[in-house]
Amino acid sequence: MALKVILYNVSLKLRFKKIGVRCYCTGKSDNILESAEEKPRYSEDEIIDTFEIEKKRNKSRLSEEHRNILFDQKPYDRPIEPFHNTVKYKKRILGRYGMHALGVPAGLAWPTPEQVEDSKEYESLLYSPDIQDRLRKIIEEKKEKEEAIIARQNQIAAKMVNMQKLIAEVQEKIAQKKQKELKAQLRKEEKIQEIRRSLIAKGGITKEKFKEALTVTEKDEKKQKKELKKAKILEKQMRLIAKWTKAQTEKNVDPNDEDSSAKPKK
Repeated sequence: MALKVILYNVSLKLRFKKIGVRCYCTGKSDNILESAEEKPRYSEDEIIDTFEIEKKRNKSRLSEEHRNILFDQKPYDRPIEPFHNTVKYKKRILGRYGMHALGVPAGLAWPTPEQVEDSKEYESLLYSPDIQDRLRKIIEEKKEKEEAIIARQNQIAAKMVNMQKLIAEVQEKIAQKKQKELKAQLRKEEKIQEIRRSLIAKGGITKEKFKEALTVTEKDEKKQKKELKKAKILEKQMRLIAKWTKAQTEKNVDPNDEDSSAKPKK
């Protein structure tokens, strides 16, 4: 049992010695704890390739361009296809990944004077009239609407000044209408009382006689109103006829005859 422990300790000691020789800058050391506190360094024989390390760290198995797109970077560091050298592709790279990913001056994204003139001509044909005229028209329409609103507000303010007068006139008309209705009601009650008195004087009041007498009086009133209306219309027509005849007589009078009648006879 003791032999197994000795062999195990010897093998463990040899393992730690190998690690110290390979990974630490100091020479051989029997003290494992002292050698563990030293800073590690790589031997000069080994060449560390960062590209290989990054490649080994890439566990997604994505291609380089797809991995760059995933990390919001430019897909290709150098042109792969012919269209990668076109201005359109470079503009797209500039818009997506910024100026640091373009690799050339950003002035290539600006249009040339010929392209500007072509764009103006295209817009003038596509949007007729042009944008400035449309904007000017919109501003004028907005101004007209504002002026109409201001005019309406001024009109309302002017009417509000005379509002008390209008209210008084309306109230007066309502009072006159109520007065007319009250007078009509009083006249109707007086007629009913007259009918009752007349029926009492004749011998008695019954429902049928009262109703009959009331209908007769209402018919007489309607007849009188019609006659009065006809008389007014006839009077109006007579006035118009008289006015027309007077105008005709004045038109038909000869001024020479008037002069001759005005001269004294010899």
